Amino acid sequence: MAKPKVQIIQPSMDLRKRAVNFKTGFGVILTPDEAVKLEAVVEKSSDTFAKQVAAKLKVLRESLAALNDDTAPHMALIDRVASDALEIKGLGGTFKFPLLTQIAKSLHDYAAQIKEPNVWHGVIFAHHIDALYVVLAQRITGLGGKVESELLKALRQASNKYK
Repeated sequence: MAKPKVQIIQPSMDLRKRAVNFKTGFGVILTPDEAVKLEAVVEKSSDTFAKQVAAKLKVLRESLAALNDDTAPHMALIDRVASDALEIKGLGGTFKFPLLTQIAKSLHDYAAQIKEPNVWHGVIFAHHIDALYVVLAQRITGLGGKVESELLKALRQASNKYK
């Protein structure tokens, strides 16, 4: 079977101007002054990021709490967990929360591999979500220490055990 031909459509000049503002935007190679400005923007956005993540975690926690003790999470909830974890994972490092990124990665990887839900999946989700809450509440902006490392290791072991 022949491969379909790809047609590349160039964006209009108006769209290009909106996407890249050469007068007030940053260049491809940041000057030291631009780097400082960019850091300030990230710092200002850090609180907003933490509030948004906390709101996502609250919704996930409430959804899991609505399940009975002997009920497996439904696929829509599993998909939501995977999606939210992926978003948290992608932004955690930007806002100096690398531990948040690692826990969210563990949660995403776990949720993404589920084909047939069981009760243990909800339990593992809950432990990951609790760990994410602690990182946010304690404002752990580094990789943490020995305790955090052990926690991450335990989450990964539980994820592997209860696939």
